[in-house]
Amino acid sequence: MSNLDAVRARFARNEGLPFANILTEASIRDVLGAHGLKYRDRVFSPVTTIWGFLSQVLSEDHSCRDAVLRVIAHRVARGDTACSPCTSSYCNARSRINTGVLSTLAKRTAEELQTSIADGWKWNGRSVFIFDGSTVSMPDTPMNQSMYPQPPKQKPGLGVPLARIAVLLSLATGACHNLAIASYSGKGTGETSLFRRMYDTLKAGDVVVADALFDNYFIACELRDRGIDIVTRVQHERADSWAKEIRPDGDILVWQRSCKPRGMTAAQYRRYPKQLTMRQVVVDARDKNNRAKQFKVVTTILDVSIDGKQIGDLYERRWNGEVDIRSIKSTMQMDILRCKTPDMVHKEIWTHLLAYNLLRTVMAVAANENDIDPRKISFKGAKQALTAFSPKIEAARPENRALLIDAMLTTIAYHRVGDRPGRWEPRARKRRPKWSTPLKQPRQIAKLPHNRSKWF
Repeated sequence: MSNLDAVRARFARNEGLPFANILTEASIRDVLGAHGLKYRDRVFSPVTTIWGFLSQVLSEDHSCRDAVLRVIAHRVARGDTACSPCTSSYCNARSRINTGVLSTLAKRTAEELQTSIADGWKWNGRSVFIFDGSTVSMPDTPMNQSMYPQPPKQKPGLGVPLARIAVLLSLATGACHNLAIASYSGKGTGETSLFRRMYDTLKAGDVVVADALFDNYFIACELRDRGIDIVTRVQHERADSWAKEIRPDGDILVWQRSCKPRGMTAAQYRRYPKQLTMRQVVVDARDKNNRAKQFKVVTTILDVSIDGKQIGDLYERRWNGEVDIRSIKSTMQMDILRCKTPDMVHKEIWTHLLAYNLLRTVMAVAANENDIDPRKISFKGAKQALTAFSPKIEAARPENRALLIDAMLTTIAYHRVGDRPGRWEPRARKRRPKWSTPLKQPRQIAKLPHNRSKWF
């Protein structure tokens, strides 16, 4: 895929499968070959299984039965014999898919989208990425608990396995370029550790926007050595730093090397320079009804052609990353995973991200055709439009698909994100949830005959 127009041209050849116009059979086979995987010709081949997996994570049902029924309907519609509605073959085929194949497809889709966007969607001609983290839960099985233990505050048998995820998102398109997964707590599970795993995803000239946790001397040095700039909120004032130059568009500060962190060797510590030049900008948010009226942003961007207001406005767009994570977890229902083993959990997460990136690609095509910024399009509205039009596109004759696809892209571009300046809503619900007795002992114990009376 060289540009968005090439993607648009392939929509007319849609075969009715999830994103078959973007994630073609040839591209899937190319990734399978790159991983050196061989497979037999069967009903649930890797290509069919991946498309079925995509339909499963896009569906509101999320069940394997629903995915198998979709595959059967597609086979019968194109004149093939119906396969067995039993889900065993599909589940076995899912388990055979290499996690690396799904992650490569997801990353490649995001990278191809980023290289095809217009310069007007970038920030000063540079690619900007938002880094942020969150958590996801999964079924309480022994294998999940062993790799992703429940939080220490939860009692044994009453908690659920919890994993920490960190994502690198494109500011221009919202696509996810990389993801790291770790336990909820423990050494090497923090967001800064997970971010270091993603350095190779970034290129010289890129900009990373992150929260105050990344007001970190060592991370700033590591990124600067790679030709990458960082924009982050000031977490605390540094007593050992001093102002080299006072400017209206941001003060030039000189940071002194911080104390050696625990776990870093003396040899590693000496590799970092003793001083680092940074730029600090004061952001005035008094007219936006934010919780903070004013705050400071620090960056390695020293270019005088980029004024302080541009840097402040760029950091305020970091909130797009929070919204993107909400879209992945809530709109795509990835907050509570369904798989019962860590290996399948990883595949489920990467399939969600693959579907998310493919949907972001469709949104970019709609934005390009309607000459708008893709960030102004509603993600949930795009997902609803795609879900509504997909069955009709599959059932239509090839010569009639162009009209349906034009209508789908127009509909996706119609649903915009609301412009609500200064909006503030209390984080509370008006409707009370239905009351239910909280489970205060492991379910297997609660089901014993002498305990059943407690739960009626």
